[in-house]
Amino acid sequence: MSNKISPEEFYDNHATKYDDIIKTPKSNVQYLNEAVKIFHQYNHYQGSILDIGCGTGLLSELLQGDFEYTGIDISAKMLDYAAKRGYKTIHKPIEKALAEIDSHSYDFVFCLASLYFIEDAQLVFEQIYRIARKTILITLIEATDEYIKNHIIRVYDHSKMVIKNAVEDYFIIAWSSPTTGIPIQTRMVYIEQKN
Repeated sequence: MSNKISPEEFYDNHATKYDDIIKTPKSNVQYLNEAVKIFHQYNHYQGSILDIGCGTGLLSELLQGDFEYTGIDISAKMLDYAAKRGYKTIHKPIEKALAEIDSHSYDFVFCLASLYFIEDAQLVFEQIYRIARKTILITLIEATDEYIKNHIIRVYDHSKMVIKNAVEDYFIIAWSSPTTGIPIQTRMVYIEQKN
């Protein structure tokens, strides 16, 4: 494990080319469009969004409607791009940032392809449920043993977690590894808050 690098270092190094990697056909990124499809199918077109692990803020280019975006990311360089897309930004590790956010302070919470770097995802889930007023949309990457062993960052498999209040909960191919071509599965989960 000593050859692993931090998520911050990895994403700082990829910030300038991140959108190009996501958009290239070779990467076959499916989870972003699937998240947008699920979200709009429930007629959400305005409100406040907390985008956990927001990266460059690409989500704001895909969603249609009148939203105010706040993004959390560990990479300052990624957040620079998100800020240019109109995001308010929080530069902290996810666990620390969420603990400091008021309860019921965002209509919608997105957490797309971000939890597999977090060891204690259950703690993060508790915070997400506390913060979201209306809905939560998350992806849980199925990190196989091979993926965990070969990924440059330490990753964890949370794809089998029990999720409460899920309205949508199914697996899709999230993307194909740009380096190995191996397809990566993710669990798409859409949750409606019970107020």
